[in-house]
Amino acid sequence: MKKQKLKIASYQDRLLQKVLESNEEMVNISETLKNIICIHENSDMQKYTGQNIWVRKSVAFKLEKASGKLSRLSPNFKLKVVFGFRHPEVQKFYFERRKKLLRQNNSSLSEEELEELADTMSANPKVAGHPTGGAVDITITTQDSDLDMGTRISDFTDAEKIKTFSGNISETQKKNRKLLHDIMTSVGFAPYYGEWWHFSYGDREWTFFYNQPCAIYDQINFTT
Repeated sequence: MKKQKLKIASYQDRLLQKVLESNEEMVNISETLKNIICIHENSDMQKYTGQNIWVRKSVAFKLEKASGKLSRLSPNFKLKVVFGFRHPEVQKFYFERRKKLLRQNNSSLSEEELEELADTMSANPKVAGHPTGGAVDITITTQDSDLDMGTRISDFTDAEKIKTFSGNISETQKKNRKLLHDIMTSVGFAPYYGEWWHFSYGDREWTFFYNQPCAIYDQINFTT
């Protein structure tokens, strides 16, 4: 993957994006997308959606298109989604936990600076994409194991290594990340270059990345 100037939306960038909710329905991709592996790796959404992963209808459609493209390139590869919709309360928990951890080693930072830093690892609940149903955490897997991307999803032990274009990974890992990136962006998802696994459509991140007039998904209190 060629080194390039990364377009990464800050908290303030996303806060400035307009939102015009489309009221698009949610879809249970654990049941509807049979060619994609959909499995929560954490249990924090159990009380809201059980074992199932939900996203907006257009997101599900785009995932299906991406899956088809991937299977044509390599029949042995499948997309694997480990997070879709995240309830706002869960997002708030993640963010506050990240702030607490960062505060331990950054005592000189102001509250505003701390929130900006925390947002680079766990999105501020005010602008986060997962609570809209428009974002997914995703990788590529085979019958035997996930492709080697250099880190596991949501492994924040090395902030540089998780960046999509990190220089601290092998050529094979770069190639695997490029495959995921190219498949997802080819169907209209916006990448978040601070985390190789995060892609979105219709949220503030997508609006900023593609310079759209407004986001079409706002945050929702969805439960099943």
